[in-house]
Amino acid sequence: MLRKTMDIRQRSRPIPLTVLITTANSCDCDIYVEYGASRVNVKDYEAMIRNFDTQARTQLFFFNGTDEQYAEARIQRLFAP
Repeated sequence: MLRKTMDIRQRSRPIPLTVLITTANSCDCDIYVEYGASRVNVKDYEAMIRNFDTQARTQLFFFNGTDEQYAEARIQRLFAP
């Protein structure tokens, strides 16, 4: 399992949530964002709409599976300026 804190607000314009979900779904590993004791599945549109915190500057992402390093790099690239 790979954990990575990412600054999701370093771009001048935020990325659409569907871009994040589509990118996550293109990877074979499980991808979650953790908030305290709960986790949000990044591949689940409904869960992301209800629970993804866009106000926080940083998010703690979890990657678990065969291509977790690839997935981490792809997600990180989305938030790069």
